[in-house]
Amino acid sequence: MLVNLISSIVVFIVSMGINFFLTPYILKSLGNEAYGFVGLSNAIVAYALVVTAAINSVSGRFVAYEWHRDDVSAANAYYSSVLVVNIFFCVLILFGAGIFILNLQSVLNVSDALLGDVRFTFAFYFINFCVGLFNGVISVSMFIKNKLYIISVRNAASSAILAALIVALFYFFRPMIAYIAISALVASLFVFFTSVWVSRRITPELKFNPREFDFARIKELLKSGVYNSFNALNRVLMSGMDLFICNIFLNGNATGILAVSKAAPIILESFVAQLSAIFAPKFVEHYSKSNLTALVAEAKFSMRVTAFVMSVPAAIFVAFGREFYALWLPFKSADEINLIYNLSMITLVPIIFISYVFSLFNLDGATNKLKRPAIANTILGAGTILAQIAVLKFTPYGIYGMTAVGAALYSVRILGFDLINAALNLSLPLTTFYGVYFKNLAVFAAVCGLFFWLRNFVQISSWGEFAAYSAVLLALGYAASLFLIFDKREQLVVINKIKSKFKR
Repeated sequence: MLVNLISSIVVFIVSMGINFFLTPYILKSLGNEAYGFVGLSNAIVAYALVVTAAINSVSGRFVAYEWHRDDVSAANAYYSSVLVVNIFFCVLILFGAGIFILNLQSVLNVSDALLGDVRFTFAFYFINFCVGLFNGVISVSMFIKNKLYIISVRNAASSAILAALIVALFYFFRPMIAYIAISALVASLFVFFTSVWVSRRITPELKFNPREFDFARIKELLKSGVYNSFNALNRVLMSGMDLFICNIFLNGNATGILAVSKAAPIILESFVAQLSAIFAPKFVEHYSKSNLTALVAEAKFSMRVTAFVMSVPAAIFVAFGREFYALWLPFKSADEINLIYNLSMITLVPIIFISYVFSLFNLDGATNKLKRPAIANTILGAGTILAQIAVLKFTPYGIYGMTAVGAALYSVRILGFDLINAALNLSLPLTTFYGVYFKNLAVFAAVCGLFFWLRNFVQISSWGEFAAYSAVLLALGYAASLFLIFDKREQLVVINKIKSKFKR
């Protein structure tokens, strides 16, 4: 698990570094309106996930479950059936994408100057999505063997390819939004071919054979995963619909500002999702062996590990975010910097809340109990969209009100449903995970308070000063968090693991 954890952190640092350098470069080259379509196109393409999630979201769980029961034949049947269905999905998605792209201006506010560029962007992103469907299924081999560090290494290399291509295309040719989508497609193709190669090496018994397609198994996956389509719909509504609403009810410039303000919080949320995923194989293994005690202990430990890793960097961003944006986007006015920072802080609230419960979402798949979260997420997603539209149409609060109402409703679901649902999945008392959760939240609040107090003694006017102060705060914050989050036994485990790495 430690190797998977370290590799997840490394790939996060690589991805963050790439975004750190590329986002201001792209934003300065394209402007607010064009940059807004980068996030908006990703969000709209993600609606295709709603169609495919019912099967793909649970395929890894079923393949791994049969594999751990030593039924390779059944694992292969699930594996092959899902790949065949994905071929059908790709045809369906690309057909729908063609209709959407041809009628783009009837759906979105796109200026004539950007129309061709935006159409190419959507086209390449839809193709990229189809490639990603196969990447997710083929990567199940690494899930089965609990070698998720391979995925992290592969993703780090993919991110480097993405960054290099974007820089090269922007440097040698006239800046276009489509270059980002083209680069993403090439990076996804790299992931596809490396996934096939790794799968053949570590799980040679797992093979694709279209003749093993079994409609009965697809029906089983569909029955189990249909609720994940509702979850996928909710994620799209919560993460990208605000950009769509902003484009329709406000303007392209506001959409670009909102997209920039969400960049850093979304990176943090993506890291938490990636970090939490390393516990999924163990959850499935413990559940398949009916070891409830080990599963609960692993679930609580996963919450503490996630809190330990991400709380300190998040606290630094909260305390010094305004200085960060001023250095990161020096071509923006002071008013724009304040707006971006304030929107980021609003967006960050539910992401902090969900960070400490994210690993528990793996219990939904491990226990195959997906109905409750699907219903809750659908209600939340629909309610959020209606509330955001109402704020924009009937109040003067504009982009602030839209962002705040989304954050508030998201937070209510996390605190009032997700923790309870995790306990219900395992037939445990409803308060089982609240103690660990609120302790983690209290540690984050304490670290934030400490950093805000230290901020009174700090003046930051350069990247060197920001890096130096951040390094000191990271060391201080992690030292304090180690003893505040973990019990004595876990502290010794963590310290010994760290020491063993330095002795090599």
